[in-house]
Amino acid sequence: MSYVFSHAFIPLSILFIFSQRLNLNQRYIIYLSFFGIFPDFDAIFHHRYTFHNIFILIIPVLIFIFFKNKQIYGMITYYLSSHLILDMFNGGIGAFYPFSTKIAFINAGIIHSNSLHGMTFLLNYGFVDNFAKITESSYNGIISSENSGIIVLLSIMILVFIVYDWK
Repeated sequence: MSYVFSHAFIPLSILFIFSQRLNLNQRYIIYLSFFGIFPDFDAIFHHRYTFHNIFILIIPVLIFIFFKNKQIYGMITYYLSSHLILDMFNGGIGAFYPFSTKIAFINAGIIHSNSLHGMTFLLNYGFVDNFAKITESSYNGIISSENSGIIVLLSIMILVFIVYDWK
């Protein structure tokens, strides 16, 4: 999932699904999709640490302070957050870097195994010392951890949609 295309396309698609009801400018959705891949520019420094942490969310706050455009602020926040969420479900991120080099990860999905006699929900999360310790399940996945991350993104937008509809 950590492909550049996925980090831009998945949140862009989700925003387009809800764009009409939330009155989102569709041009902004396309233009701002760059922020979906922005955290991967840390590949030239210390990948999944430098721009893959909670401090990356300072960017939309600064944009809001200087430009006061709630729609742009919301979209940029969604793109950046979606990148972090997708990577957490696909190997992890250095969420609290530079204060900690621990890797925050979530491995969730539905798996099928003969030894487990059917389907089981898999949920493993926490912090590890390095990316190598995070391994994929050896079971046959019905819903992979990566797809669970997409479900989380869709759920966030559905909640935004519900809250927006209450106003």
